[in-house]
Amino acid sequence: MVAENTFTGANVEFPNTGIHALLAETMKFRKQLTVRQEFRSQSGWDNALNNYMVRELEKLGDTLENITYYPDDATQEELEANAADTTRSLADDYNTRSLSYDNVVMPTSRPRKVVWDLSGADPDIPQMTPAVCPNDTARTFISGLDMIFVELTRLDARHQPQMVTKYESVMIRNLLGYLYTLCQRKGGEDNKSDIPVGTMPSQEAATYNGTS
Repeated sequence: MVAENTFTGANVEFPNTGIHALLAETMKFRKQLTVRQEFRSQSGWDNALNNYMVRELEKLGDTLENITYYPDDATQEELEANAADTTRSLADDYNTRSLSYDNVVMPTSRPRKVVWDLSGADPDIPQMTPAVCPNDTARTFISGLDMIFVELTRLDARHQPQMVTKYESVMIRNLLGYLYTLCQRKGGEDNKSDIPVGTMPSQEAATYNGTS
């Protein structure tokens, strides 16, 4: 029986540029994980890789914060006055809370297609089967990233130009929190499993003079 593709259900065309940006970061992270030889080990992975995974999750959380709807208190008149102020720099207009798209009605955005091949045929974006990724927790983690990818494309806000609602942001943040918990409870040297049999019967054929 063939397992269902973990990207099943993803919408592949919508205008929201903020969601597209977060999808790109998620896919970049996934590509780095699927080539790790450590995930072929049944026991787990070391602290360095676990710390990297945590840092990348925090970066995804930071981008999510920045595309979450959070407009300024300034009126449209104040914003227009600032736009015409020749003494202002881009640094003056930089907003640590949100993107400026939240403050004014923007032009209608054109739909953009998801640019990756999600079928599993792309060697950089393989489906995580037990044969490809024998480590159960790592496979769960990468499948969790795929779930975040899919759910981002399914948000109602995908039809917006840039932002996601605060409620939608909470939903995605909870999914990131699930992956963060996996790193804390299952990742790193202290959480490795003891593996008495490192070479499984299915791997014997690949050994020297091995037989299936």
